[in-house]
Amino acid sequence: MDATERLLAVEEIKQLKGRYFRYLDTKDWIALRTIFADDAVFDARASFNVDGRGASGRAAESNEWVYEGGDQITDFIKGAAGNIRTVHHGHCHEIEILSANEARGVIAMEDQIWDADGEVLTLHGCGHYHETYRRLDGHWQIQTSRITRLYVSLGENCSAT
Repeated sequence: MDATERLLAVEEIKQLKGRYFRYLDTKDWIALRTIFADDAVFDARASFNVDGRGASGRAAESNEWVYEGGDQITDFIKGAAGNIRTVHHGHCHEIEILSANEARGVIAMEDQIWDADGEVLTLHGCGHYHETYRRLDGHWQIQTSRITRLYVSLGENCSAT
């Protein structure tokens, strides 16, 4: 790939991740399914804790959250996010193009989740998505995705400290 093709691929992957965040937050589950490869793997064990090994309570809920297959991943996200208010931001995309059809990246992230009434903030976190991407039929999709956390606060009226 020449420099222009690499830059275009990086931009396409950035757009892919941007759609992921938007589809999740707007609850567009049909569109969200297009983000993941059919054989994708999503490791969400650090969703509610910093290291993927929460000791108890809500922090331990995500200890086993590893999902395989685009349909299963989408169903998991739909079940976890449901109709509750969520806000996800992705920043500072580091994308490395490995070949014309393979790439990997790290995307800094921040997320906020409210209670069922949309009034009480119950999660505020920061971390990274570590991902691989594959281009199939001219379109990039997420092949693997793993959440890591630098910070997470759980509970009613949680806030960054």
